[in-house]
Amino acid sequence: MNLIIRASIIGALFLFSCDERVVVEPYSLELFYSSTSVCNCYKSAMSTLGNLIEYKDDVYRDLFQELRMNCLTKYGVHLFTPSYCNYPDSIQILKDSLYSMGIDING
Repeated sequence: MNLIIRASIIGALFLFSCDERVVVEPYSLELFYSSTSVCNCYKSAMSTLGNLIEYKDDVYRDLFQELRMNCLTKYGVHLFTPSYCNYPDSIQILKDSLYSMGIDING
């Protein structure tokens, strides 16, 4: 009798441990996205455009358009003034790269 109980417990453990479900772990994106300052707008734009170049996913284009609208509304011409944390020419280089790849970030 004791042997039957042990065999049943082992069988139950084996049955429940052999699960064929596939566990898909979500991948984390290296994306910085914040519009709380001119510096963060620059860092976010570089991150978003870099991911757009790497992954060619329209989500990044949409994020960039939203970021651009938020940052221009808040900081206006300060975004076009170079500073210790803002290099507008770098953003233009990435935008030119996207255009040469056939990716239009304006539409």
